[in-house]
Amino acid sequence: MSAWTRVRGGGAPPEAELELDRAVPAAVVHAGTVLLVAAMLLVGWSTARPLGAAAVLVALVLGAVVVLLPRAALAGGALVLVGVEVLVGSPSVPQVLALVLLVHAAVWACSLAARVPRRARVEVGVLVDGAREALPVQVGAQVLALVALLLGGADVVAGDVWRVVGLAAVAGAVLLVLPRLD
Repeated sequence: MSAWTRVRGGGAPPEAELELDRAVPAAVVHAGTVLLVAAMLLVGWSTARPLGAAAVLVALVLGAVVVLLPRAALAGGALVLVGVEVLVGSPSVPQVLALVLLVHAAVWACSLAARVPRRARVEVGVLVDGAREALPVQVGAQVLALVALLLGGADVVAGDVWRVVGLAAVAGAVLLVLPRLD
């Protein structure tokens, strides 16, 4: 006898139907996460070696493994792999700035994909809210990465500074344009 039957004295529990405003299938969230993890791995790989078809295939397979087996250790392993690739290689300023963005996006996407069942749908508002919350953090991380590169003696040119300024401007515009779902 279920708890519902004992409390209500019989009958089936009421059915509830959830209506989503605009939603995407979980497959879209999972595929996007695979692509973000693969892009992160490829940018990391490119700091040490030239890219080839094999590297792209390995990155896509590793991205799929991270999504299909949602374990924090696998996502963390992908991050460690990127860190080792950066330590072994000699990343340029644009590669470092791209990795800061991709690592942040991949961690966020992995945490979201791990909580979304394969048959579920995710409301676009959830994705928009996540982006809205992540943008200020990302702008700060980009600025800190540029400062760290400057302090580390990297050959930072004016174009690199303008990339970060441009990212800050785009983030500000996105924060103004993205609707608040409060």
